[in-house]
Amino acid sequence: MVLTMALLLLAAILIYVLLIPLELVIDSYTGRYYLRVGFLARLSLEKDPLELLRLHLQVLFLNFYWRPSEIRAWGRKRKTPKSNAKSAKKQNMTLTQVRRLIRTFSVKALRLEIDTGNPVLNARLVPLSYMLGRRTGAIGINFCNRNFILLHVVNRPINILKVFINPKK
Repeated sequence: MVLTMALLLLAAILIYVLLIPLELVIDSYTGRYYLRVGFLARLSLEKDPLELLRLHLQVLFLNFYWRPSEIRAWGRKRKTPKSNAKSAKKQNMTLTQVRRLIRTFSVKALRLEIDTGNPVLNARLVPLSYMLGRRTGAIGINFCNRNFILLHVVNRPINILKVFINPKK
């Protein structure tokens, strides 16, 4: 009975991890930059008073902070053993797999505001931005010296896994 419950719990956790949404948000207007894995974890970039930025990892109720100078210390080179000539070849991704992988991502929000600093060039770009962004309203030209982007992309691990499991489709 206990083994059955443990297997059911393990299967439920596996299904949850495969179906959990992965979100990438880049919003330069409000200063939010993060990658979120459902309700489990969130990795965000924040302003730091000591350095330019810091990473904030939030896993469930635990918070971890890293600065780029601390992360560079982790990257010390280690000695790698020499591989045999009989070792297996690396499988490179084909162009078809890359296309299929990109198609699994869903863009929930896209907004781009541009100011070139030249009013004449801005005026010339307004009709072009209107024609490009007429359906989505995603591109705008302003004369207020503001440049920002909002990008919200969502995917699920099961969709990414399908690309590698079924490589021929």
